[in-house]
This record gives sequence, C-alpha cells and structure tokens, in this order.
Amino acid sequence: MSELTEAQKTWAASPTGWTSAKGETPGTREFFDKARHFRDTIEQPWLGDVVDFESARGKRVLEIGFGPGYDALKFMQAGADYSGIDITTENVDRTRKHLSYFNLSPDVRQGDAEHLPYSDGSFDLVYSNGVLHHIPDLTAALGEIRRVLKPDGRLSILMYHRNSVFYVGLVLSHFITGRFFRESLRDRRSRIEHTTADAKPIVNVYSRRELRGLLTRAGFNVQHIAARKVTPDDFPGAGRFPAAVRLIPQSSLDLLGQYAGWYLIATAVR
Repeated sequence: MSELTEAQKTWAASPTGWTSAKGETPGTREFFDKARHFRDTIEQPWLGDVVDFESARGKRVLEIGFGPGYDALKFMQAGADYSGIDITTENVDRTRKHLSYFNLSPDVRQGDAEHLPYSDGSFDLVYSNGVLHHIPDLTAALGEIRRVLKPDGRLSILMYHRNSVFYVGLVLSHFITGRFFRESLRDRRSRIEHTTADAKPIVNVYSRRELRGLLTRAGFNVQHIAARKVTPDDFPGAGRFPAAVRLIPQSSLDLLGQYAGWYLIATAVR
C-alpha cells in the first residue's frame, strides 16, 4: 500500500477529535462542539498565542490538512478568505458539515501538499496544523507552498518535535522495554495517530535546527520557531502513575513546553 493510500485510509476512517468526543455521533454539532472544546482547552489552548487568526481578516488563506475544520472555523470567523486542501474526501464533507452549523461555506477540496492545485502567488498565508510531518516529501511540499504564496506571503506550520518530552519518552520506552525487537521505531511512531483504520501513516519528527534548515533551503526567511504542549499524559509511565504526574502544576508544564513541547510552531516569510 502506498504512503498516500496509508494516509488517506488513516484519516478517512476516524475524524480528528473522535477520541475526545466519545459518546457523540460523528457529524453532529454535539460531536464537533465537544471535540473543538477539548482541542481549545486541553490539547492546544495556547494556539491563539502563537497563531494570530485575527490578523487573517481580508487575506487569502490556504490551510493544508484541515481535518474536520476546527481551524477553518477560526479563520472564517476572523474574516479570512479561506481555502483548504486535505488528503481525504471524507474531511471535505466533514468540514462542510461542521461549518454549516455556523452558516459558513468553506472553499475546501481533496488534494495533497506535494501538488497544490492553485496558481502561483495566490495566497497571503499558508497554514498547516500537525499535517506536514505526515507527508512523504516535505521538501516538495515546501516548494509548492512557496510557489502559491504571494511575495512576502507568510507560512505558519505546526510540526512534531523530536526533542520533546513526549517523543524522548517514547524512544526510551521503545528500547528499554525491548519493543524494538517486535517493531521498528518508524512503525511505533505510526501508532501515535489514533485511528480505527489498520494503517501505518508516516509520522516524522524534527528538531528546531532541522526544521529551520528545511525552511531556509526552500527559500523561506524563518522568523520564529517556538515549542508548545506538555501535558501529564506526555510523560513515560503516565498510564501507570496517573495521580503522580497530575500533581505537576500546569504552569510548570507550560514552561517546560516552551523548550520541550510536542509541537514546533514555525513562522516564515516567502
């Protein structure tokens, strides 16, 4: 099965947020509201601090990998001229359904990041939240992003962080427990993504230096790379000692997240 097919199978099977909206029927407003609330309060409550959605008002925005439209909603409510592309047709339908509850009609279509179906210089901002680390050829995708951006257009992306608490713990556990005898680290990374599909999507991780180098070689001027997200569940052994890890104040976790968070947030200019 091709890497593209694995990705389509993974995200077609289960809408992003299904683990946090259990008990609700996917596609209903209750499902989307519950999943979005978890995302905004637990998973990425810091997102608005590192991504200025309000500044997108009146600008042409392209989101790569919009999922069920959680951030599409933020952009459209802020007044952006929004377009989105996603690897699965299922997410096109999910996002249209989600935003219809707010009387919004997003311009969304199926496609992939390595072959963007847009003209040169079409967008003021290209945005992607937790998607580009899943694609086979990030260099090709960055080239396409640069092509569709206007001169001085901005790129804002969230990528998985190699030097994060979560990933360092995963690697240590993989080798200390002897799991590497049963599966490769690549296969173990593929299971980071919760899905009901029997699929192994690509899951890559990057250091700050690696990500800065990739962006620079693609012709971008990197303005800033930040890190965010450490929760009690990110620590090794959190499942065995949940009460202990939850004694750590969230303020301490947030401070740690600025150095060793699971997401790297990069801002760059064409």
